[in-house]
Amino acid sequence: YQEQVMQIAQELAGYSLGEADLLRRAMGKKIRAEMDKQRERFVSGAMERGVGKPQADFIFDLLAKFADYGFN
Repeated sequence: YQEQVMQIAQELAGYSLGEADLLRRAMGKKIRAEMDKQRERFVSGAMERGVGKPQADFIFDLLAKFADYGFN
């Protein structure tokens, strides 16, 4: 499941592999400050690719909720 989060970040928000790994790590360890930084990066990257801000925020929230459940 972690690979899917990374793939979504890469394809939807233009993350590099290294950036996607930082997102995965922040979600896995539930690091709030890093999650806030990642939200900004994710939303801005998604918006650059034509995704509206509300939808980008919604998708990030879905990923974060999934991380709470899917990451051990």
